Amino acid sequence: MNLYLKLILPIFLCFLSGTVYTKSLLDNAQDGHPGSQFELALNETSADTSFISDWLLIAALQGHQKSIHYLRKFSNNKTLIIDELRLINKKNKDFLHAYSSIVKVKKKDLNKLRKKGNEGDVDTQYLMWLLYVNDKGVKKAEAYTWLKQAAGNNHQKALFGLGLLYYYGYIVPEEKDKAQKLIQKSGKLGLSIASIFLASIFK
Repeated sequence: MNLYLKLILPIFLCFLSGTVYTKSLLDNAQDGHPGSQFELALNETSADTSFISDWLLIAALQGHQKSIHYLRKFSNNKTLIIDELRLINKKNKDFLHAYSSIVKVKKKDLNKLRKKGNEGDVDTQYLMWLLYVNDKGVKKAEAYTWLKQAAGNNHQKALFGLGLLYYYGYIVPEEKDKAQKLIQKSGKLGLSIASIFLASIFK
C-alpha cells in the first residue's frame, strides 16, 4: 500500500461510516490515547445514544475516568465488563477525590510522586500511569516506564494495563500471546475484570 493510501484510507473509512473526524484525533485514538478515544466515542454516540462505542470501552478499560463515568448512561446494558467497570469506578474514590478537579498535577507534586515511586511504592508507580491516562500532566513515555515498573512488581491493574497495550498494540508492538499472559497473571492475582476480559476475548 503506497503512502497516499495509508494516509487517506482511515479518513475515507470514517467518511463511509457517516462520521468525519479530524486526522489528529483519530490518529491519537488509534495510537491508544484514552482521552482521544473518549472524544471519538462521544462523536459516535451523539447519533445513537443506545450505542456503546468500542472506543469508549477501550478507554474505560485503560482507566479513563470520564469514560467509566459515562458508562452510567447505559444502565440497561448488563454485560460483565461494563458492570465490573462501574464497580471499579466506585473503588476509585480516592483518585477521583484527589485529581478529578485538577487539570494538570503541579510539577512539585509530580516530583513527590516520582520520589515515592522510586522508593518502591507500587501503588504510586501505577498512579503515574493513571495520571497519564486521564491527561493530568504525565507524558506517555514516562507513564509507560512507571506502568512497566508497577507490572514488574505484580501490581494487578498494572499487569492488566500492560496486557491491554500488548493486546491492542499501543506504545508497544501488538503481541497477543504476551497480552494473554499478562492479563492472565492479573486475573490470578485477583483482578476480576482481567478474568472477564480474558474470557470474552481469548475464547
